[in-house]
Amino acid sequence: MKWGQALLDLLFPVCCPGCGAMTDAEHPWCEACVRQFWNPRMIQSAHSRDLEGCYTCCQYTAGIRDCIIQLKYYGKRNLKRCFPMLLARFPWWERLASYPIAVPVPLSRRRRESRGYNQCDLIFQDFMKNLGKTYEAELLVRLRDTKVQSTLDREERRKNIRDAFHINRGRRIEGQCILLLDDVYTTGSTMEEAARELKRAGAAAVMGLTLASGAP
Repeated sequence: MKWGQALLDLLFPVCCPGCGAMTDAEHPWCEACVRQFWNPRMIQSAHSRDLEGCYTCCQYTAGIRDCIIQLKYYGKRNLKRCFPMLLARFPWWERLASYPIAVPVPLSRRRRESRGYNQCDLIFQDFMKNLGKTYEAELLVRLRDTKVQSTLDREERRKNIRDAFHINRGRRIEGQCILLLDDVYTTGSTMEEAARELKRAGAAAVMGLTLASGAP
């Protein structure tokens, strides 16, 4: 560890976001908390006509669930430090090497302005750039302000998100393989609709990756 970081850790101690135990900047989660939610897998229900599948790193429970909620709804931007450690542990990056372009699922303009950021950017952007992927934060746009998906059942989610996304004006993705990113995969309606628009615009393949999911 560099002396500068060691001094910062001494002056401003890092605590595990799950339990509050003393940790460090490079490994903010304690192992006991990680064991509660760590569950990397290919989501069984994720494959569709437009989506090759979707990997996830964690079960949407315990400390990681609380961390995502605090980031999304309570403005806790400082929690972005909690995610690189988990993404680095994802065991199948070599399977995603053929997807060089990383695209986050976008927020509506109103929600982006209200929140001040897209939580996907805080979770993924720096890490993806460090992997050598091209991070296209503005490739997809959300055309309208949909209802919050978590309040809807599966069929309502599908109808709510239909035709909500569009490729940004002037962007070309014909023949490209896209890694589509979101914070949480629930029923997959949002990711499938975003993948449908990417394929309509000419993407050769779309693979999903989320930080967490409650789906098997």
